[in-house]
Amino acid sequence: MAPKKCLCPVTHVIFDCDGTLIDSELVYLKTVQELLAPYGISYTKEDQALHMGMPANAFCQMVVRDFKLPTTPEKFLKQFEIIAEKYMGTVKLLPGVRDFILHLHEYRIPFCIATSSFREIFKVKARAFSDIFLAFHHVVCGDDPEIGAGRGKPNPDIFLLAASRFNPPADPKKCLIFEDAPVGLRGGIAAGSQVIMIPPAHVTKEQKKGASQVLKSMAEFQPELFGLPAICNVPKFEFG
Repeated sequence: MAPKKCLCPVTHVIFDCDGTLIDSELVYLKTVQELLAPYGISYTKEDQALHMGMPANAFCQMVVRDFKLPTTPEKFLKQFEIIAEKYMGTVKLLPGVRDFILHLHEYRIPFCIATSSFREIFKVKARAFSDIFLAFHHVVCGDDPEIGAGRGKPNPDIFLLAASRFNPPADPKKCLIFEDAPVGLRGGIAAGSQVIMIPPAHVTKEQKKGASQVLKSMAEFQPELFGLPAICNVPKFEFG
């Protein structure tokens, strides 16, 4: 029998955004499928699993290289951003997200976002949920100037930077990270944090290794297991 994981108390929470807070992975899947269709190339959920959580520039470089596209990563990125923005108005919060954010806000638990998305596309996604996103202490995006070139997830840099921007800075070992992507899981572990993984169905068992917990949705999360206040099922205030 495998030893039971030790769940340690935390003081801060760091969230990935796409596929963790908002249901945007389908938008990205449709976007890439639309871009590759003129080349007669199909793009599956299994293909997407290899790219989830990557910074946009690194993702575009990989797609152009692996599918041998007759274009540059820079041109592909521009097309990707245009089409993704077209679909972003339809994205919704994932199950359990709103209630958990309200809960953290009520108990003054500091929380932030660390997303591989570049700042401009993140602003587009945030418009529909401005009430929720205003509650976050800060947001670190994949094109932040303090993240070195080629240092996106699965490197720990974005999580370490996110922890350092709390006031006062947080110990990464006391931060609990929520992720859906295998590269994010690896980056969170490398940062020394515990990671809750809420992966899509096509993520393999091997890709989930190292997660403190693997959940089907944020609605299943029990914060008291990590030393945070338990969620009480009574009506909460709403932002706005």
